[in-house]
Amino acid sequence: MLLNKIKSKQDVYRENAIKLMVIILCLVLLGADSHWERMSSLERFQSSQTAVPLLLNSGVVMTKKAEVNVILWSENGDIPDEISKNKPLSDWTWNYKKLRTGNGKLAVTLSGHRQIDKNEERNLYTWYTIMAQQLSKTDDRIYLDERVPQVMDISAYLSQTNSTPLQWSMTGSLISIAAYQNKRKMGVKAGNDRVNIQLLSRGKNSEGQTVLAMPVLLEEF
Repeated sequence: MLLNKIKSKQDVYRENAIKLMVIILCLVLLGADSHWERMSSLERFQSSQTAVPLLLNSGVVMTKKAEVNVILWSENGDIPDEISKNKPLSDWTWNYKKLRTGNGKLAVTLSGHRQIDKNEERNLYTWYTIMAQQLSKTDDRIYLDERVPQVMDISAYLSQTNSTPLQWSMTGSLISIAAYQNKRKMGVKAGNDRVNIQLLSRGKNSEGQTVLAMPVLLEEF
């Protein structure tokens, strides 16, 4: 009888301990959710961007500087002021152009070019992610490409960022791979595939060039 009472007390203690642990876990999760909700969109992107680095912050390249190109594209004949005035870096300069597309529509492009370091690259990617979401609501597009003066192990970058290669080609010393990265979401249709990053690298050993383009490369390489 005494043994049964002891077992009963132990069971009650164990149940209470489990309940307490569950309550603490729930409070921690609720606190995390509340903190996430209070964060601004900019802070959210900054907190998650390290999971999908660009070239300089990937650890796959040795160079400390990169050349970056950004193109905003609209076939509606105009790009909203709040978007065109939102610059990726403080001293960024836009070049404005109008052109006729193959289907006769008037397209407008805003393009910019600059050399960047690692810190500027983080800010640029945060800006790109926000702009890509805003432009997707109006069917406009944003293209970004980053170039470094060295050959890169493309497979290492794809593996690090959990990207799935969908299309690839090789011509001489040039290799091109188009892939889909889940955390980047937005992309374009390339045949039957949906891709949102493209990597091209050419050269021998470490001498050459590499470009990372999102969602695909528009300009020559």
